[in-house]
Amino acid sequence: MELISPEKDPLGRMLADFLAGEKKAYAMVETSDFEMSKMTGDLMFRTWDRMDALEKKALNLCRGKVLDIGAGSGCHSLVLQDRGIDVTAMDISPGCVDVMEKQGIRQVCQDSLFSHEDGPYDTLLMLMNGIGLCGSIEGLNLFFQQAKDLLKSGGQILADSTDLAAAYTASMAASPDDDHYFGETWFSLSYKGIVSDPFDWLYIDFSTLAFYAEFHGWCCTRIFKAEEGRYLAKLYQHPNW
Repeated sequence: MELISPEKDPLGRMLADFLAGEKKAYAMVETSDFEMSKMTGDLMFRTWDRMDALEKKALNLCRGKVLDIGAGSGCHSLVLQDRGIDVTAMDISPGCVDVMEKQGIRQVCQDSLFSHEDGPYDTLLMLMNGIGLCGSIEGLNLFFQQAKDLLKSGGQILADSTDLAAAYTASMAASPDDDHYFGETWFSLSYKGIVSDPFDWLYIDFSTLAFYAEFHGWCCTRIFKAEEGRYLAKLYQHPNW
């Protein structure tokens, strides 16, 4: 995903308004394949006590120097920073970056998954269906190559996704060799007349994630399984590569 400008940043504007006191602020969500009506500021600014078991599992597993990819409001980075963990919160949205700075997150950057060159890190954290930032199967392949440069030896990726297979018939579910994987979708956000450009998003089932991880020399373990196909995966480089 590329960096975005303030004129195309409805999420950043919505989060800024919520932080300024508009507690009912929300962005409308349009997507290609299923219904998802809105994204609320209240959800995006949730604190530890309102996070679900999957998020808490991931945050408890973070270690060393952490890069929070697609940090949004910075809610996960705030938890880690309060624990004394060295965390950098990264997002492509200038509004999100501004909101995180206003909340006191010390290390914030506007950058994208595929252009970030700082590090290396011990943990790459990708939550809120964070693997979706890859955008597509092709993007996932590029990410596995990029991540090798971002991680220290022995480093880990903690990422969640959702298996959408239950919403499709068996004949519609794509195999790793098909041209189009059924979890490749797109989204567009809008808020107060600000409309984002459509952006690609990837929902991937665990077996397919593990298939591509192994191809690129990564070990992939499902460490938490939640409801409705959502899961948390831990990825690390295969010791023989």
